Amino acid sequence: MLTACSGGDETASPFPPDAFAYSASSDLAVGTERLLVAVAAPDGSRLASPEVPVHLELYHEESPDDRFSVDAEFVWAIPEVSGLYRAEVTFDREGIWEILLVPEGAEPLDAAVVSVAAEASTPAAGDPAPASDSVTAGDVGDLGEITTDPDPEAGFYEVSVAEAVTSGRPSVIAFATPAFCRTATCGPTLEVIKEVAPDYPGVEWVHVEVYTNLDDPDALQVVPVVTEWGLPTEPWVFVVDAAGIVTHRFEGVITAAELRAALEEATG
Repeated sequence: MLTACSGGDETASPFPPDAFAYSASSDLAVGTERLLVAVAAPDGSRLASPEVPVHLELYHEESPDDRFSVDAEFVWAIPEVSGLYRAEVTFDREGIWEILLVPEGAEPLDAAVVSVAAEASTPAAGDPAPASDSVTAGDVGDLGEITTDPDPEAGFYEVSVAEAVTSGRPSVIAFATPAFCRTATCGPTLEVIKEVAPDYPGVEWVHVEVYTNLDDPDALQVVPVVTEWGLPTEPWVFVVDAAGIVTHRFEGVITAAELRAALEEATG
């Protein structure tokens, strides 16, 4: 184990001395948000330390002495390969915030910096879900034209986003691109959705592939739905209630437990 010194006492650090923390959340706004923080090596690879308890210390750049602490829970991004830390954080104002990831009994990593906006660019809880006219299986000859999931669930492509959010039934809208994902978490996210979907037959499930021209990686085009929903990254998962109102939004990694809890609220 590597060690770091604090106040003259040697404390074990679970991370290499050159590891750093960074925010894996791209669309944070004033209010209570689901914050994801990752730890990476200098080459950019995420480090996985599920056995290490950590907490986050946060403060606005204009008030460095006015800080607060929240516990963070480790979640796998790619099962048994890499993961990150999830915490529920309430931001009371917009601007630049700094985040210290503090492993139990060790020195914090250098501060990660995030920008918090007055309002999110993506639909937030309480917002109407955009009734976007996405492509369905009926519009193409083969599912490979509208998904890069190597094992697609046919039921995820039967209705458009617009049809799902105006159906009078709850819906789950997932934006992911397994083959071209910049975060490498799109495939695992879809696998979680496939795991949960059979238990909620009364819910409309829609997977939106982020790109078109899937047979030509050099000519990828972002689909209009992504722009209409204001998505800065991928993957994203939205839970929408029967009235077409967003109840939960999840950026990046999502666990089956989180999705089930959100669906219980939306369908209850």
